[in-house]
Amino acid sequence: MKVLVDVPPTAEQLPIISNPQAGVTVIRGAAGSGKTTTALLMLKQLSEFWLRHRERNDNPNPVQILVLTYNRTLRGYISHLAQQQITTHSRVKINVSTFGKWSKDLTRIENIIDYRLQKEKLIEFNEGLRLPEDFLCDEVEYCMGRFHPDDRGKYLSIKREGRGITPRMEQATRERLVNEIIVPYEKFKQEEAIRDWNDLALELINSPKNIRYDIIIADETQDFSANQIRAVKQHAADPCTMVFVLDKAQQIYPRGWTWREVGITLNPNRSFRLEENHRNTIEICRLAKPLLEGLELSDDGTIPDLDSCFRNGSKPKLLRGRYSEQCTYVISEIKHINLDEESVAFVHPKAGGWFKTLRTDLTKNGLNFVELTRQSEWPQGHDNVALISMHSAKGLEFDHIYILGLNEEITQHGDEDGDTSWENLRRLLAMTITRARMTVTLGCKPDDPSSLLDCLATDTYNDIVL
Repeated sequence: MKVLVDVPPTAEQLPIISNPQAGVTVIRGAAGSGKTTTALLMLKQLSEFWLRHRERNDNPNPVQILVLTYNRTLRGYISHLAQQQITTHSRVKINVSTFGKWSKDLTRIENIIDYRLQKEKLIEFNEGLRLPEDFLCDEVEYCMGRFHPDDRGKYLSIKREGRGITPRMEQATRERLVNEIIVPYEKFKQEEAIRDWNDLALELINSPKNIRYDIIIADETQDFSANQIRAVKQHAADPCTMVFVLDKAQQIYPRGWTWREVGITLNPNRSFRLEENHRNTIEICRLAKPLLEGLELSDDGTIPDLDSCFRNGSKPKLLRGRYSEQCTYVISEIKHINLDEESVAFVHPKAGGWFKTLRTDLTKNGLNFVELTRQSEWPQGHDNVALISMHSAKGLEFDHIYILGLNEEITQHGDEDGDTSWENLRRLLAMTITRARMTVTLGCKPDDPSSLLDCLATDTYNDIVL
């Protein structure tokens, strides 16, 4: 599968990478601005900086580098890119991992609760409170991931960072969530001798391991929990360089925290915002922008700016027809794409079985494809057609993006203003659209279009009835 080639730094990136030093660096910017690329370009300079530091102090130990991503697919992609920056050196050790794998390797905890069992137990304890099921699971994760158990009382009154305002969670409801759901859930885990992913973060906070990193890069930081950031911070050497890459406009998980509460002080001289969009065309940026307007983003979020794009391209398309008709249309189109030079991604909110028809049609038409969802290694073959979920597409980029079957049945949400699930869906679709470098095509059933499509400006796409 095609991956980014080694690219020279831009004029905007040069000041960030040319002054390696200890301390915290924050890189913000909208999708396509090169945040991740900038952080990876820093690797070469930073590794040399810390090698010289070792030599001055007669320290024979290798420079330890940790690069963390949120999901396994992005980990495989970034690992491929990171190796371009770090040449083989016996005194440089680099670990590119997801937080989950890194924490599991360090703690050696194996008995992690299955997500389906976790959801089943939370729903069981929800009988009295009766919160919407998906919201319930997200809110429990939000509470447990933001607060250390000793400080969980703060959840009762603190502002819910990174969340919509509905369903409303008044103090009395929050107290019931803790007492009726979280406490029984933790008791259940203890009785069954199982742990969840937040427990691994707490283990690394409470009992740090011996390894300390000279360089830490955390990509997609907006989707790390507060406890995960605290765990990473506990494993930083003193001194060290920590680089956080983020854009809250692309936040797709129910996390929220402030820099202050995770114990990180930002230096204004090491806080950067990349303005130029090197990925998207003006037309792609125009399509995505309305999805983010009106959302609370804070200073860590950046809405796509049309003036930051330098290329024009094809106008995005919205196909209206049965799913099989959508597949037939785009496969006919893909046959005219040079797949030796350009990449194609079919992206879906759910993926998995939802790609059944598409898999059959691609195979029937002699189009080889790879499935990227939750893959820990980036495919090394020459197949440039990918099937992937929206969540796994985070941080990646492709020449052509197809989002078919965008129907209301798979993008359900609440109807109140500020509904959390609605805001998350808007961010998710905007993030997916901006994975594209050249073209974007959406598709829906005429009698069940996703309400997300109502957010788009009708003059930003061609409406095609199949």
